[in-house]
Amino acid sequence: GLMWLQHGGNLRHTSEQNDGVSRYGWLMHDGENFGVQEIRDEGLVLRTEFVKQPGGEHGGDWSWRVTVKMESKGPAPLLSLFFYVATDGQGTLRPVLENGTRLAAVAGTAEELGDFTLTFLPPTEEGEEGPKYASYNFLAAGLPGLHRLTDLVRQSLRESSVFSPPGRPRRRFFGVSSTGGLPGEPPRGQLLLHQVTLEPPAALEVTLE
Repeated sequence: GLMWLQHGGNLRHTSEQNDGVSRYGWLMHDGENFGVQEIRDEGLVLRTEFVKQPGGEHGGDWSWRVTVKMESKGPAPLLSLFFYVATDGQGTLRPVLENGTRLAAVAGTAEELGDFTLTFLPPTEEGEEGPKYASYNFLAAGLPGLHRLTDLVRQSLRESSVFSPPGRPRRRFFGVSSTGGLPGEPPRGQLLLHQVTLEPPAALEVTLE
């Protein structure tokens, strides 16, 4: 799944009609192999596209591209995208870390999927060579149930992370920290979360093999 946070705003997870998200919906969808969805939230345009390649005994592979841009010109607010994978009672997840801070992939096993690898590629910007500058945070936590996902992430946010792009002012932002968690609630499953903080516009890809 995906959550997002425009720093200075609210953490978004599900698009409810009354929570200030001005518009959302599928632009194209065949119900099975591909879909394009667009969400507009306080000047942010967030588009998710997925395409699936059938095959094997577990439904095949898929890839997912998320693009973010601002509707207005001018300085872009800091934006965090939270890509997560969670189990609820069955299955195991193992983080694959790069430089100790960036969750590059999740290796997992689940009854319905067998063995799988979920890979998070670094963000890019249209027309630019190489990856776009971003800050990375990572969360691994026990999860009492999927209904508590948003609360768990919200409680683990700390305003102690610093976004420091080369040659530009440093800015503090809310990053996930594993000191969070929901005390007194025994875990049923696992949560692994990859937080990418950047200035729009940008595109990010996720693949599941």
